[in-house]
Formats: sequence, structure tokens, C-alpha cells
Amino acid sequence: MSYLGLGLVRALGREGVRVFALDPHRDALGMNSRYCTPVVTPDIVARRSAAECCRVGDADHAKESEARYLEFLLDFGRRLPQKAVLYPTGDPTVVLLSRERAALSQYYHFVMPDHATALKLLTKDGLDAAAREHGIPAPRTVIPADRAGVEAAARELQFPVLLKPAESHAWKAPEVVRLIGVGTKVIPCASQGELLARYDTLCECRTEIGNRKSEIGNQPRVIIQEMIPGEDERLVYCCFYVGRGGEPLGVFAGRKRRVLPPGLGSASFAESMADPALTDVTLRLLRAVGYRGLGGVEFKLDPRDNTYKLIEFNARFGLWDALGARCGVNLAHIAWRDAQGSPVEPRLRCRTGVKWVSMQRDLSAFRLYRRQGKLSTWQWLRSLAGEKMWAVLAWDDLAPFLSTAPSYLWGLLAPRLGLRRGRKAK
Repeated sequence: MSYLGLGLVRALGREGVRVFALDPHRDALGMNSRYCTPVVTPDIVARRSAAECCRVGDADHAKESEARYLEFLLDFGRRLPQKAVLYPTGDPTVVLLSRERAALSQYYHFVMPDHATALKLLTKDGLDAAAREHGIPAPRTVIPADRAGVEAAARELQFPVLLKPAESHAWKAPEVVRLIGVGTKVIPCASQGELLARYDTLCECRTEIGNRKSEIGNQPRVIIQEMIPGEDERLVYCCFYVGRGGEPLGVFAGRKRRVLPPGLGSASFAESMADPALTDVTLRLLRAVGYRGLGGVEFKLDPRDNTYKLIEFNARFGLWDALGARCGVNLAHIAWRDAQGSPVEPRLRCRTGVKWVSMQRDLSAFRLYRRQGKLSTWQWLRSLAGEKMWAVLAWDDLAPFLSTAPSYLWGLLAPRLGLRRGRKAK
């Protein structure tokens, strides 16, 4: 129930749908939205310290977390007066729901890709294989089996390159975060020496994602990918809903105007757009893999050949997909109707030029872009003009904003005033 979940419940609640918001943390951003009933759940993701990782088997601990979460969903479903529609908001949940759909479908409606397809698209190596198989343009990629493979890639690829986890959540484990930093999704490497040094750093720990083992003590599961040149505004995202019968029922696209951190992160500021070439390549991929349900695909427009190159696939609702509802394509509500077998009028065009802004994230992004000489204060302020949808602030749903504003303002002001929590300035 962060930005993604808050946008999702608002998109449904404004259409009169009763929404239960499931999160292990009662104080999560969107849990006090007027459009949802908050429900505290077990945590599907095993969160442990590095010391605990040494004492407890990774696979056993992950399976225990999944089992508790699955039993919660089944019990919750039994107590509902009628079937609800399930919306996964994280990759571990996608994997669990797609694998356990036979048991869950007794109590819930949901339209998702089959388990094998979900696993393939959620892993970077699987997505690269799908792009190759179906002729979808993508950056040159190498999947090394060991350090020798990394050395071979360093000789073959053109620098700079990106070092990525084969499974995105693998780098969220505590022992990996301790080495590479909080929120690191990819590691840019400007030279062969830097690539090998970064790989060796990953070899200092081991981690687990879901129930699939990754040995980051010998052979971390990573991919190495050439970096597409060009500014961040070349990053685009096409989100969609493909119905039970395989037909696209909703398509919406946006451009990432700013990302955090610049060059490598997720959007802090995006704007709706339309490009037939982007829609065409997205639908071609979806048809090729037989996709069903909600999702989104990220591309970058390569200035060298003016072609969209595949970057990432989300097999779920995304960070700012709720912007589509503001632009005439309410993907969440389309999914709700189709999952229950209700008729749906396809929405394949959206209003363009509407902006999505996470002010908290975008202030941080602005400072970094300004430091790099890429954005002035006036340019940033001018970019915020026009119709927009705030990620948190909504006049018909103020509680999430009011609950987070004090702590955010403290974070902004305290360092400038020389204050710390629990201590007064001298």
C-alpha cells in the first residue's frame, strides 16, 4: 500500500468498488485511504538480518513466509460473502498467486498469465530470452554463468554497461543491501575493471528470492546489458489489461520525464503520451507470449536507430498506472469487470499531456538533476504546470497526505535547522 497500492484503491473506490487493502504494515501510506478497508497481513517476503541468514535456511524461511501468507488469503477468502478480485502489487505475490491459482480460485477472481510465463517475464534472463525468441528489440545482453563469463562479456560488450539481478527482488535482501546500498536496482559500470570489481562485491554474500536459490557466494545470478544512450525522457512505459479471451481491453502509455535516481531509477514525474509504434511493439510481445491480465512494459527509445528497446516487464499494476484512470483508461476497473465476467468496453486511447507527480520523490530528483546541470529551478517549476495527478495528495482523499506530511516536512527542515529527533537545537 505504497504509491502503487494507493493509486489502485482510488481507481477502484471512485468507481464504487469496495476495496480491502492488504499490507503487513498498518501505517503503510495508503492504509488510511477513505477508499479502502485496511487489513493487516503476514509478510510474504522474508525479512531477516545477515546474521539470521546464517542461522536459518534461506529456502525454508521463504517457504514458511509464503505458506503463512497463502493460508491467510485462503482464510480471508472463506470469510468473504462473495468472491473478490485479487490484485498483486509485488513480484513475490505474482509468483505465489500464479502458482497457487487452483486453491485461490475457489475464493477469488483473478486474470493472470500462467505460472511459467510469469516466471519467464519477471526474470531479466527470461525476459531477454523472450525478446530474442519473438524478435522484440532489446539492448545487447549477456547472462554469465560465472566470473569467467563476466570476463568474456567485458571483452564483448560496449561500455558503459549495466549489471542487473536476474531476479529483481534478489538485491533487496539485507545482506546485499549492506554491500551495494539501499534502493539499488542496477549498477552502472563504465569500464571492464569496474564491472569485475562490482561482480566480485556481489560474490561476498548469498541471497534467496522466492523459492529459487541464488548462490551469491560463487555464481550470482546476474545479467550484463549494454546501456542505451540518451536522456531519461526517452524512457517510456506502456501499461495494459489483456482480457480472459486474449484481447487487449485497456492500453495506456506514459513518458518518464524524471526518475530517481537520475538515469537508473523509477519515475518521480511522468506524463501521458501516445505513440502507435510503442503500442504495436507492446501488443506484439503480449500476443507472442500469450499474456493475460494487468501489466506494463518499459522501453527506451534508442537515439541511434530511433527504435524502442525492451527494458523491463511488470506482470502487475505499476507505480503510476493509476494515471490511466485520470486519462480515460481505468485499467484497475477494467480488470475488475472482466475478472467477474462483466462486459467491458475496450479503452485503447488515452488523453495525453496529463502529468503524474510524486512531489516527495521529485524534489529529490530535481536536486540531483540540478546538481548535474540538467535542470534549473525555473525549468522544474515550469514543468509542473498543467493538468496533473499527485501521487499522494487528493482533495477527495486527504488522509494519506496528512498522515505523511509532518514526517516529510521534518525530514526537509531538521537538517537545515541542525535538529535531530528527540533533541532541541542549542
